Amino acid sequence: MFETIRNHRRWMQFVLLLLILPSFVFVGVQGYSSFMNNDKSLAKVDGEAVSQQEYDAAVRSRLDQLRSMMGPQFDPAAFDTPVMRKAVLDELINTRLIATEASKAHFSASDERLRDTIQAIPAVQEDGRFSNTRYREALAAQGMTPVMFESQLRRDLSLQQVLAPVAESVIMPSSVLDRLIAIATERRQVQTLSINTSTYLPQVKISDADVKTFYDANRRAFELPERVDAQYVVLDQNAVTSKISVSDADVQSFYDQNQARFRQEEQRRASHILITVDSGASAADREAARKKADDLAAQVKAPGADFAKLARANSQDPGSAANGGDLDWFGKGQMVKAFEDAAFGLKNGEISGVVPTDYGFHIIKLTGVRPAVVKPLAEVKSQIQTEVRQQQAARQFAAAAEQFTNLVYEQSDTLEPAAGKFGLKLQTAEGVTRTAPPQAPNAAADIRSNPKVLQALFSEEVLKEKRNSGVIELAPNTLVAVRAAKYQPATVRPLADVSSQITNQLKQQKAAEMARAAGETRLKALQAADSQTGFAPAVTVARNAPQGMPSTVLGAVMRAPTDKLPTFVGVSTGDAYVIARVSKVEAAPRPATNVVENEKSTLDRRYAQAEQLAVLQALRDKYGVKLTADGTALTTVTTAQP
Repeated sequence: MFETIRNHRRWMQFVLLLLILPSFVFVGVQGYSSFMNNDKSLAKVDGEAVSQQEYDAAVRSRLDQLRSMMGPQFDPAAFDTPVMRKAVLDELINTRLIATEASKAHFSASDERLRDTIQAIPAVQEDGRFSNTRYREALAAQGMTPVMFESQLRRDLSLQQVLAPVAESVIMPSSVLDRLIAIATERRQVQTLSINTSTYLPQVKISDADVKTFYDANRRAFELPERVDAQYVVLDQNAVTSKISVSDADVQSFYDQNQARFRQEEQRRASHILITVDSGASAADREAARKKADDLAAQVKAPGADFAKLARANSQDPGSAANGGDLDWFGKGQMVKAFEDAAFGLKNGEISGVVPTDYGFHIIKLTGVRPAVVKPLAEVKSQIQTEVRQQQAARQFAAAAEQFTNLVYEQSDTLEPAAGKFGLKLQTAEGVTRTAPPQAPNAAADIRSNPKVLQALFSEEVLKEKRNSGVIELAPNTLVAVRAAKYQPATVRPLADVSSQITNQLKQQKAAEMARAAGETRLKALQAADSQTGFAPAVTVARNAPQGMPSTVLGAVMRAPTDKLPTFVGVSTGDAYVIARVSKVEAAPRPATNVVENEKSTLDRRYAQAEQLAVLQALRDKYGVKLTADGTALTTVTTAQP
């Protein structure tokens, strides 16, 4: 409504993604029909195409999100897989299905729900209450107009009605919940007997032939990847701008040349009462709205009238009605022209007549005036110093980056001139491979973790032609150039180097087999005749209280049939073959109410997600979703599509 009249869009789209749409929909529905009709089709929904252009835009959105989360570690190639491409296409199809169903079912959102949704957004609240100022600032910061804001919000609230009722109506049956809690908390009394692998190690004999046979059959397991010992030099902004200083004369000059930036234009504060009317309303409806506005205008101008009280009772602006119509402070250009002209034509405390706009009819009361002022130099000095320093730093770094790039390129057989010019350290990294090691350090500190650097280092130009790489941006204002000092091709480690490793591995395998065989023999005997000889003292375990028991053993214990006790189960853990004797089964006391409620909430959410997926599948059937040949290829071919 009118209180949202500001020139901004992206923030609202972000808020809607977080607060309104179901979690699996990350591509906005707005504007999908505006893509070119002749674009390559990947799928059909109700006979309408999901285009390659839509898909490409969705991929860019997903990759931008991942890039912002992962930083220098981000490698787009790692996400260009059939699974990733199918996920993106499925989300596009789901979004289209929701939009189609909402349109055909004529879903809509009421003014009351629109108002409540706006006022509930945390980003526009102050001390837990809706704030006009924060609301306006948030919109202003992101470039969204009120028409776009409210239209998009109303549409997305309508779309939400396709799946939200399904989620809200899901109730976990109490019998199912009780059964799941009983299973999770059931307690079993257990004794264990371990037949350790280490017991059999002295009995295992491994021959040289055994080692050679294993080596020949598993040569790839002993392969060392190709490696490069790299030289590199890093140029960052600190290296060239550490001595920048900003004088008082610089500050004064900047202030004098940018007076307009420090001028705060006149601002006004107003309250209003809005009677809305749609742009497509009939003449009769417009006349009725106008009459109501005229009546209210007469009421607010009557002696002793309380404008705020009348606004709370009658205004149809969801953003300001609850605050007595208060719109807070605003300047020129923030309101539609008719409203602005009326507000800036009033004297403080004066009330306008009825002002028509695209939103309806307004009665405006001016409640404050702030004259235009220029902020004094003392107030903005630190701000100017920071900005001047940043400008100088950017200029100096840009010039240094150009020189750095030229030196790396023109003297491509060495990095020493580039390092010497800027007093940089020529660094080395040994044994760099094509892929970043697990938990690699930050790329700005170690080149072996940056995908762009690795790609350049293993390029033909650097490896075979022995030339410097191009200059690569590791991070904002951080550049690096690399070269290969030494190259080692992929090799298989000699048998002599890995013989002892193989021997130990084979001995461990053989000993584990012997322990398992002995354990299975013992298990059969115990199943035939109960005995507690050799077993550890009994402990009571549950799925939610394992008491340190290995998960493989716990799983076998809790799955064991208990129609006849004691019962025995056996399982290999690698280090031992463990036999478990289950002698008692009992139900645990019911968990505390808050624990049960938390579990119920979790299960309700899972049920809701399953039901929503079922609805989406039903919509796929209803609207005849089909992948085209291009769509099928996109989601099955291993290599990236052109």
